[in-house]
Amino acid sequence: MRLLLVLLAVLAAAPAQAASETLTTIYRISLLGLPVGRAEFKTRIDGQSYEVSGTLSSAGLAELVSSTRGTSSVRGTIRPDRLQAERYRLDYTSDGKAWKSDVRYGRGRALSATVAPPIRQPPPADFVPVMPAQLRRVVDPLSGLMLRPRDPDQLCAGALPFYDGWSRLDLALSPNGRDDFQADGFDGEAVVCNVRVRPVSGYRTSSKGLKYLADKVLQIWFAPSGRSGIYAPVYVRIPTEVGPLTLTATTFAKP
Repeated sequence: MRLLLVLLAVLAAAPAQAASETLTTIYRISLLGLPVGRAEFKTRIDGQSYEVSGTLSSAGLAELVSSTRGTSSVRGTIRPDRLQAERYRLDYTSDGKAWKSDVRYGRGRALSATVAPPIRQPPPADFVPVMPAQLRRVVDPLSGLMLRPRDPDQLCAGALPFYDGWSRLDLALSPNGRDDFQADGFDGEAVVCNVRVRPVSGYRTSSKGLKYLADKVLQIWFAPSGRSGIYAPVYVRIPTEVGPLTLTATTFAKP
């Protein structure tokens, strides 16, 4: 369950635009077409600094099974070609369990991480530990999907190295054309990427969730945010054992 929620946080990033403004992005979360949750993100821009804060909550039929509530945030600096995080936080509860993460970054490297619950000591025999060299070039799960490609046709190229305080994983992107998309605040063309999840470290090789996703293809649609050159997700499709889980932006980058 934690892996799925982390992926939702990774994929539900809000876009940044010009200086001195606050933008709102709202996602509807559905399973087999039925509403199961909602996520809302606020992006605040002030000169060359940015801050994203968001909430995630279960809804609809999901509330009958278990209740999920969470908050996440990140702040950092806007660079010409990317957003560079300085501090990322996550705090959520699900199925009566709680998780917290506080990660500090510097020049693209994770400098420290405080998580709860901590990694079990000694770790399980099948646990793959995170090595210092794997934290040299990483992005946070929120602003890590705010992409600023020189060429939008190359947006779905390469891998995004995420670190949330517990695990290191790569999202490997590959192109899958373009498609039309509409939301409150946006009406235009989105870039469609196929995505594969590649665990790097901080996970158990026996994880059923990772084994299930190993040969599955996720999909993310990215849309441009005004004239900023920043692209962010407007639609996400994640395979699950009971059917596709989707995130759809109903409001996108609206002042």
